[in-house]
Amino acid sequence: MASWHWRQVQVIRALIVLIGICFVGAPGRTQEAVALAMEGWAQTTGADGVVSYRCSSELCAAGAVVSYKSQPHRAALTLAEFEQHHRNLAERYKGSGRIRNVRVSEPRERTVAGVRVLQIEREVDWDNGTRTFSIEARLIGPDKSFSLVSDSAKPEWTAKNFEGFLIPIADIAGIKNAR
Repeated sequence: MASWHWRQVQVIRALIVLIGICFVGAPGRTQEAVALAMEGWAQTTGADGVVSYRCSSELCAAGAVVSYKSQPHRAALTLAEFEQHHRNLAERYKGSGRIRNVRVSEPRERTVAGVRVLQIEREVDWDNGTRTFSIEARLIGPDKSFSLVSDSAKPEWTAKNFEGFLIPIADIAGIKNAR
């Protein structure tokens, strides 16, 4: 299992480098479409630019979804602003539609591969009695930013899937565009 994981990491890093090379020397690009090949995940890209991966194997837990999207670059975004935004969203959606309750917790900031990562955890209680767990993050590189969201039915699956996508997306966010 460990050698399989190492091979997967090497393949992902190689793909990231190739994708990054495609963007170097492309001035004026603000919303680049990036697609990663992730084993065990079925990938789709929406018209809104959201790249979604749905777990399609036992490697990542059935029903789990991870998505990311290129975002407007806001290098000065603070953890307090990020947290307040997510708390406001939780209050807005609590008790609306199929959502019974929403809780956000664990705001934190860290640096991964030279990229600032602001992240927060969200727990949603649905009207059908189920609960989902999410980690939402903003990755802020030198000149581009991405959102990254991991959702599943168990917090440990959500965290594992989030961490599995974090390094590849941080690598892409950290590639500086040549201008």
